[in-house]
Amino acid sequence: MNVHLISGFIPASDQYKRQTMVQIGVIGTGSMGGMLVRTFIESRAAAPEEIIAYNRTTSRATALSRETGIRIGRDCQDVAREAGVVFLCVRPCEVKDVLRELGDALSSQILLISIAAEVPLADLHAWTDARVVRVIPTLTSEVLKGASLVAFGERATAADRDLVRTLLKAIGRAVEVEEEAFELLTLLTSCGPAFIAAMMKEFAAAAVRRGAVSPALADLLVTETLAGTAGLLEKEESSFDEVISRVATEGGITAKGVAVISEEGPRVFDAMIAAALGEEE
Repeated sequence: MNVHLISGFIPASDQYKRQTMVQIGVIGTGSMGGMLVRTFIESRAAAPEEIIAYNRTTSRATALSRETGIRIGRDCQDVAREAGVVFLCVRPCEVKDVLRELGDALSSQILLISIAAEVPLADLHAWTDARVVRVIPTLTSEVLKGASLVAFGERATAADRDLVRTLLKAIGRAVEVEEEAFELLTLLTSCGPAFIAAMMKEFAAAAVRRGAVSPALADLLVTETLAGTAGLLEKEESSFDEVISRVATEGGITAKGVAVISEEGPRVFDAMIAAALGEEE
């Protein structure tokens, strides 16, 4: 699969202060919907009074409102009527029914941003008159880090593109790619935190099996090392190879360990990606 990067990375700013000055609607306040609300407010991409949300489970939306100060809509149509941009944060199997329920409330005057991983732009265009964008967010945006994948629908305007970039760069990095690359790239972004955490869990466990370190200490050391390595890669714009070369001296213990990873890693990661893409089913 050829991946075409449209506009590259849009760096986040720790001092980001601008508010969107547009009403933001969020339909579905589960894990990702709730995370987006919290991070938009924390990063000051939007003020609480600029966000209105709805969730079928009323208690979840109410709890989020109490926590953040956002408004709660009576139903999803209420959200669409109040907002200029609507984030659709429901499960892929629910998207068509929710759009049908929204009906005329979701007009061409609305920008719809769907985070449903398995619903393509073509379907969204067929099911609504709204201008549409697909975004695959990542849980790491909870700490204002990580990359969100973006693909714009054909009806999206230049102003829509600017708005989406503005919102997403406030909570991490926005990376525009061709839609057909989403499935593979999602493994590196949205799925990535789980994969990386699983790898680090096994790294720490290998030390514990040697009997000289407790699980708590091993987890702490690996976590701190992971955070520091990410900081080096980001701050100094180093490549993976550059970081390896700075630590792994020829013939040393690090170089020996890296050699094992280089030998065994491709098989493991090729199998992981194949399994995640369903190629082994």
